[in-house]
Amino acid sequence: MKRTSALLIGVFGMSLVAIAAWFAGVFPLPMWAGEPTCETGRSQRADVLLCDDFNGFVQTRWDIGSRGGTWRPSQFAVCRDGFGFGDRCAAWSHYLLFDQAWGFYGYDARRVFPARSDIYVRWYQYISNPFEWGTLEDKSVMLHDRAETIVAYVGTNRNHLPTEPNSGPGVPFVANYQDLDWPETNGQLTRVNRFQNQNRNLALKPGRWYLFEWHIRLNTPGVGDGISRLWIDDATRPIPQQTLRMDYRDMRWLKRTDAGKRFGLLRLTVYHQRCDGVPNTCPPHGPAMLRQSHRWDQIVISRTPVGPIASASSY
Repeated sequence: MKRTSALLIGVFGMSLVAIAAWFAGVFPLPMWAGEPTCETGRSQRADVLLCDDFNGFVQTRWDIGSRGGTWRPSQFAVCRDGFGFGDRCAAWSHYLLFDQAWGFYGYDARRVFPARSDIYVRWYQYISNPFEWGTLEDKSVMLHDRAETIVAYVGTNRNHLPTEPNSGPGVPFVANYQDLDWPETNGQLTRVNRFQNQNRNLALKPGRWYLFEWHIRLNTPGVGDGISRLWIDDATRPIPQQTLRMDYRDMRWLKRTDAGKRFGLLRLTVYHQRCDGVPNTCPPHGPAMLRQSHRWDQIVISRTPVGPIASASSY
C-alpha cells in the first residue's frame, strides 16, 4: 500500500511539474487526445529512421533555437485547427528577423537520426501567403553530419535568371557545399547548386502545401558517383503518382577528406537570403522583421521510398 501511494504521489508530482513547465513555456501543450501517432504503424518499420508529425512533447525530440533567442522554443511546433497537414500540428519558422548581415531567419531546429549513407527524406511544406522570396535564395530542409562539418539542403527558392533558366523566384533547388573542392577535380568541377532537370519544372506558390521527397546516396569520397533525386507535388489535391523534378547521379557529397562521414542530423529553418542587392532592402532601408513563414509536417526519414501519407486522399 505504501509503495502504491508513493508511486501515485510521484506521478501526481511529475504531472504538476509538467503542467507548470508548459505554463512557463518550457514544453509545448501536449496534443494527445484525438491526434494520430506519427503515421500509425510507419514508425515501427525497421527501415524508418525518423518520423515526426509534431504531436506531443516536441522539445524532447528537437534542439530548438531562434534568431537571437527571440522566439520561445515552445512555439516552434503549434497545434490548432487547420495548421498542420493531415492533422492539427506542424512545425514552423515565422516572423523572420534580420541577422545583421544580409538575411533573415526565425526558428532553427535540429534533430538527430541514425546516420546512413542512403536515405529518403519525405515531408510536407507550406508557404505562407503572402511570401516574399529572397533575391538570392531561401533555405529550408537541411542535412548535416552529427558534427555539422558537411551540409546539404533543399531550398525553396534560388534565382539565377537569366543565366540559369531552371532557377527563379520560388523555384526549388538542392545545394551541396562539398562540391567546391577544386584540387580533387583539377579545377574543373564546381557544382554547388543543382536545379530541376526533368523538363517538368515547378515554382512554388504561396498559400499551398507541397509534398517533397528527397533521395540522397552518398558518393565514394572524392568521386562524383553519388545520387540526388527530388520529387515535388502540389499537395492540395490527391497525389496518385509523385513527380520527379530532379535527378543527378554525379554528386560529390563527400570530399576525400570526408571519408566515413554520413548525414545524421536534420535541420529545419528558413534563411531568407539576401537583402543587400540593388535596391538594398536591409534595415534601415527595409523592415527588420519579415512577417512570413514556412511550415513543415509529416517528416519521415527512411532507408526506402516513403510516398504520400495514407490519409492524403481525404483533404
